[in-house]
Amino acid sequence: MSDHIRAARNRGGLSIYDLAASLGVTAGAVSQLEQSERAGTIKVASLERALAALGENLHTSTSRITMAQRNLMTARTAARAIESELSASDPAAALRLTIQAIDHFHRASSDNEIQDFLKKPAPLADERWDTFFATAVGWGATRRGVTPPRWTKRPPLLHEWVPGPDDTYSPGYVDFLRIDAEPEFLERGIVIRERDLNAA
Repeated sequence: MSDHIRAARNRGGLSIYDLAASLGVTAGAVSQLEQSERAGTIKVASLERALAALGENLHTSTSRITMAQRNLMTARTAARAIESELSASDPAAALRLTIQAIDHFHRASSDNEIQDFLKKPAPLADERWDTFFATAVGWGATRRGVTPPRWTKRPPLLHEWVPGPDDTYSPGYVDFLRIDAEPEFLERGIVIRERDLNAA
C-alpha cells in the first residue's frame, strides 16, 4: 500500500535500529511496522507515531473518483478517440466508440462522474459525426433523467445520414431504418435505431 516509514527513515539516514531506539521498541517491531504498512494493515496511529519519531507528519486527503480512474470514457476522451478513428478512415470503429461512450455514461455512478462525462469535448472535424456524437450524448443524458448540456444541441444536418461504415445505403434500406429510428436523431437528420445504439 505505502512505504512512508522506510522512505522517511532513508531520508533521515536512519537504520531500523535507530528508529527502534527512538520508539522504545525492538528492531523486529519496526520491521513488522514497515511490513504491515506495505501490506496496508498498519493502524493510522502506529504510522503517525513512527513518522513523528522520524520528524515527519502524516498528511492524508481524499479526492473524487474520476471516470478515467474507473477506466471509463468521458465525452472528451471519446471525442478524441472518435476523431482518431475517423482520421484513420474507420467509421465502423467511430460508431462503436460513440456507442461505448454512451454505455460508459450510463455507468457513471455519482453526480461528479456524470458532470465529468458531460464536460464539453473538442468538436469533431466531420460535421455529421460531430452532430451524431453530440446528439448521442444528449440522448443518453435524457434517458438518464439528466438535463443535456448546451453543447449537445446542434442544428440538423443538411442531408439525411446513416452513421456507420457505408455512406451508400439504398433508399429502401434508409426508409426501413427510418420506421424505428430514434426521434431525437431524426430531428437532426440522423437515421439510427435504438437497437443500433445499444448493440453496435
